[in-house]
Formats: sequence, C-alpha cells, structure tokens
Amino acid sequence: METKKLNFAEVKQKIAEHLKTALGIEEFEITFAKQEEDLWKVNVEFEEKIGSVEWPVSALFSIDVVSGEVKEFKKGYSWRF
Repeated sequence: METKKLNFAEVKQKIAEHLKTALGIEEFEITFAKQEEDLWKVNVEFEEKIGSVEWPVSALFSIDVVSGEVKEFKKGYSWRF
C-alpha cells in the first residue's frame, strides 16, 4: 500500500500555519518548491516591517512529505539548485 504524501496545496497550508505562528506573517509568496524523496524543499518571500519600513525577507523550509512536520526553517536563507 502506498503512503499518502502531502501535495503542493497541503505544503502551502503548512507553511502558512508556521509563518503565522512563528512570525505573525499572513501574506507570502512561494518562489521555489521541490519534492525530493522524503522532503519538500520550499523557498518563500514575505515582507517584514522593521520600524516604519517594510523589507523583503526570504526563508527556506524543509517539510516531511508524509507527516507535514517542519524539519527546518531558516529565515534569511533560500535553497539553491
């Protein structure tokens, strides 16, 4: 029997939940997503307000394809391929 893996829409929802909980971010853009064996590798961009200025920020995620657990989150980084 084949194990159900998260699809792209489910991964996007996991990222939305994580960004809202961790940083209070509700709007973001996925700039890269790739499923590699047991992980989704995803880059995101969002705006972060510092003082009165909004700055673009990137972040990378590694998400388990079966459980949806965020294995890695690094603000200010992105996957390079």
